[in-house]
Amino acid sequence: MYVQRCVCVLFWLCVCDVVTLLSGVLSSDGSSPTVPSGENRAERDPPSPPEVRCWSPSYPFKALCSWPEPPQTQLPIQYIATYSMKGGDIQQCHPYPTSVHPLPSPESSLPGVNGSSPGARWLCVLKGLKLYTSYKLNITGVNHMGSASHLQAFTVEDIVKPDPPVNVTVQVVPGKLRLLVKWAPPPSWSDRTLFPLKYQVRYHWDNKGTPHEITLDPFEDTKKVLPGLSPGRTYLVQVCSMELMGLGQSSDWSLPITVTMPAH
Repeated sequence: MYVQRCVCVLFWLCVCDVVTLLSGVLSSDGSSPTVPSGENRAERDPPSPPEVRCWSPSYPFKALCSWPEPPQTQLPIQYIATYSMKGGDIQQCHPYPTSVHPLPSPESSLPGVNGSSPGARWLCVLKGLKLYTSYKLNITGVNHMGSASHLQAFTVEDIVKPDPPVNVTVQVVPGKLRLLVKWAPPPSWSDRTLFPLKYQVRYHWDNKGTPHEITLDPFEDTKKVLPGLSPGRTYLVQVCSMELMGLGQSSDWSLPITVTMPAH
């Protein structure tokens, strides 16, 4: 069983790395390791395949891949991450736990909701990506009982996801029942001249306990006036960004900003 798994890993990974990590899988007599009597067998299983999510907040030159830290077990897990395009060299990506090192940029968001903690996760950065090129990704977890891999084919266009806009402000227009919303593009986006962004604004409110929401069509400007608002009503305003041609998916929404219109 372990030989078959090793063959699968060797298809994707550098031979020297795999041999080093799996050197302790077999005992000195060549037999498979056994679970000591009375020990919790669930804590001595091979790792499960990593649940990997990849996205590109810096299209087209860089992507991030992340997966959750598995439940604590007695066997430590080491990760090997590689990616390659068809006919190209295998490139190493060096995974690290986000609890040890921060994200590549403060605005980069891990899976979660608007800054909520997604729990302990691993991260690796894929660099030097090319436009409209198919890549193969392999992230393999290895412990002394075996290994398990996540295999994925992607183009960077498929996984585009900008970070949310930053420095969002909302102001009441003096003497008007309007709000002026302003923001700045996410600094992590690589080149806003060659690869422009567009934005959406949404605002929501309650009317006698009934929630209402309006999301405006995408546009390229970094400010927007929200007209026709009601006096004394409280609004929550958010902004998201997306690649101009609609590649991938839009960013998470920015954190909501609460504004109450003047009563008169």
